[in-house]
Amino acid sequence: MPELPDLVYLEKHLKPLLRGQQIAGIEVHEPIVLRMLLPGDFAQALTGATFVDVRRHGPFLVFNLSGQKDLVIHPMLAGRLQWAAETSKASASCALTLHCTPGRQSLRYLDDKKMGKIYLTAAGGYDKIPRFNQQGPDIFSAEFTLDYFQQQIKRNRKQVRVFLMDQSIISCIGNAYADEILFRAGIHPKTFCYQLDEAENERLYRAVRDVMQWGIEEVEKAQQPLEVKVREHVRVRNRKDQACPTCGAKIRRAGVLGYDAFFCPVCQPLKRGQFLDWRELKNK
Repeated sequence: MPELPDLVYLEKHLKPLLRGQQIAGIEVHEPIVLRMLLPGDFAQALTGATFVDVRRHGPFLVFNLSGQKDLVIHPMLAGRLQWAAETSKASASCALTLHCTPGRQSLRYLDDKKMGKIYLTAAGGYDKIPRFNQQGPDIFSAEFTLDYFQQQIKRNRKQVRVFLMDQSIISCIGNAYADEILFRAGIHPKTFCYQLDEAENERLYRAVRDVMQWGIEEVEKAQQPLEVKVREHVRVRNRKDQACPTCGAKIRRAGVLGYDAFFCPVCQPLKRGQFLDWRELKNK
């Protein structure tokens, strides 16, 4: 899914592109991704509306439209947005095209898995959008304090990687940056929250903010088209068997609640026993 650095990039670059653009026409290629929360037809309700603003809310992108309407996109696993000339050919993964004027440009929603959702609702009417109103605080908001983080992690009995990816606690960390945060903090992804002491909790909190700021800067620096997921800068994610950038040991992969987690067995030692000690195999 797009994570916070990706969404910050999309928000920043879509705002100037879309403000004042009118939706002149609509092509629905995959109706399965649409959710109409207003009376009437989806395409008819959107046609003629003008983009007023764009903002992010957790993993959602909210497009404020004229006529007191909001278009809310939840990209989920594989959703992407593309801003392209109308004359350019849309990819086979294109689920929705919004033709805009002036400029003869199109906003396209691409989704290989067709798992994402696009909601059209009354302005501010988010109560029928699953998980929208259940998001935890934004990492860079005033609400995401060390005290809040300490309270949440102390009452949690899950593995720390699962804790980080709980959108109701922290919004919004996905697989890639969960691995990077834990690597920065020197904590194994299978560690349980109750095993962490005060110093480790604080180190993890600092790592969350530092890694996300680093990710935002790296994604912005790459200056890729909106639809490109920038991950070249990551240090451990999807780096299995490559050398750890800190100690040189081989990066390993482990399953955590059905997801692949990547970590350095030396920099992130496991606190509890396991059948296989990766530290003994670090150079094999």
